[in-house]
Amino acid sequence: MITRPATIDDAEGMAAVQNEIFAAGLRKTPTDVETVTNTYISDPDRIACTVAVDEDGRILGFQSLKLATAAGNPYGVAEGWGIIGTHVSPFAARKGAGKALFRATLEAAEAFGLKDIDASIGADNDMGQAYYEAIGFRTYRTTEDRVCKAYRLG
Repeated sequence: MITRPATIDDAEGMAAVQNEIFAAGLRKTPTDVETVTNTYISDPDRIACTVAVDEDGRILGFQSLKLATAAGNPYGVAEGWGIIGTHVSPFAARKGAGKALFRATLEAAEAFGLKDIDASIGADNDMGQAYYEAIGFRTYRTTEDRVCKAYRLG
């Protein structure tokens, strides 16, 4: 497995990952290439978006890191923080994709100068909460439907 920056050519594979997560009952809605492109690859607040790819070129998962700004901040994250999102295919679970993705994301966060990263996870998403805890995120606030975890850099 390798990790590398996501490109527009990855949008179809990234959408497939999210749809595999949806089909497994771990995501509330399906997605499409246009949504993935706009939300992750071409987002103007993007700091990094990294894909994990197997030896056959199949995308196993991806991780997005965006800058929290006043506009387009659906989770109420403090401005200037990073906002992370992780999407790993159920077919690639427990194969190290999440840890590999976070290593690349952490490098991007440090290079950008972030001090804090937020992961806003569905309150019913036990797997997501466990993943973020395992890589060093800690709960700093909760909402009615979210557990918000922070990773402190430096």
